[in-house]
Amino acid sequence: MTLYRYLLVALLLGLSTAAARAQKAKPRPAAVDIYQAVDAKMKQVPDSSARTVGGLVRYINAAFTTEADKARAAFGWVARNIRYDVANMYSLDFTRESDAVVQETLTKRVGVCRHYAELYSALANAVGVKTYVVTGFVRHTVGVASPLQHAWCATRIDGQWTLMDPTWSSGYVDNNRFVAYFSNDFYRAKPTAFIRTHMPFDPLWQLLPTPRTAQHFYQGLAPAPAARPFAVADSIAVYEKQGFVERLHASNRRIEHNGVRNDHIYSYLAANIILEENYNIGLLNQAQNFYNDGVNTLSGFYDYFNRQFQPKKTDAELQQILPPIADNFAQARTRLSAVHFHDATYKTSARQLEQLLREAEGKLQNSQEFMARYLRTGKLLRPTLFMNISTLNGQHEMMR
Repeated sequence: MTLYRYLLVALLLGLSTAAARAQKAKPRPAAVDIYQAVDAKMKQVPDSSARTVGGLVRYINAAFTTEADKARAAFGWVARNIRYDVANMYSLDFTRESDAVVQETLTKRVGVCRHYAELYSALANAVGVKTYVVTGFVRHTVGVASPLQHAWCATRIDGQWTLMDPTWSSGYVDNNRFVAYFSNDFYRAKPTAFIRTHMPFDPLWQLLPTPRTAQHFYQGLAPAPAARPFAVADSIAVYEKQGFVERLHASNRRIEHNGVRNDHIYSYLAANIILEENYNIGLLNQAQNFYNDGVNTLSGFYDYFNRQFQPKKTDAELQQILPPIADNFAQARTRLSAVHFHDATYKTSARQLEQLLREAEGKLQNSQEFMARYLRTGKLLRPTLFMNISTLNGQHEMMR
């Protein structure tokens, strides 16, 4: 845990540095403002509506109907109304809950890159425009290995994924002072253009059919087209169906496959692996608890069976005995199937629990089969079922 905290602190300090240093180069204004109508409406947002995500969402939904307009409304409002927090550029904290970061940004109207990205993401998702916060590192000069790290967003508008950076669009830092200067350069940027300055840790969020390595990024080179292009849309569709741990595991695999070529990627991946292990330990403990509960209840059923179902229960009551056990084992199975350990010791523990669970599921199946047969049998003949059970090595059929 100490290593994880050290790595995470190093990562977060880098992310905060990015948002400040990266804005020193003054962005170019858009040649043609095709968003004038949307921007004009967003400049009229009353202060009472801009204090919460809900207030802004109601205003945006009332004023606009298309995904494109809603995304622009959310992005433009964040980039124009949040000032970069130069005084706290080294205080970025990714361990805080997103909701807390969003509300703090709305209350104080200042923040660093995570504040911009989280607020835009919260607004966009709330108005129905799918958005994810992306982390990575940036550069300005080809061939120079920049120490900068950063946070931005990926947004799906009308079925197409695009990239957004509300921090870089909000202005720039000059002589340790933030200068508000809105730019469209990093709004709905094409992946092939965005990759020149922004490199996500997870290559999935490059949104490119041929992902680039860190070396390509630093040298400003585009690799030859892949023989088998990366299926961006399909991969994101899989990502959206995954749980947190599954996403983390898949992301770590993609990062490793793309190459761990600098300290940024190494630190990020190391922290991610520790985070993944911690979540897996939690899942394994949950699986163990569900397994224990199921086995204990199944043991109680065996005792009842050995007493030949005495004291008597109604058929309806008998039918309620085994389903909770099946549910416990199913819950254990679900959690165990999501576990992907790196540590050999934990891998062994997971395999052992898997074996125990498989044996318990077999015993439960025997019990379910006996119960079904018992309930199908006439009540006068039911006592004979206990006498006709075959044995193997001293165990009745439900124990095998």
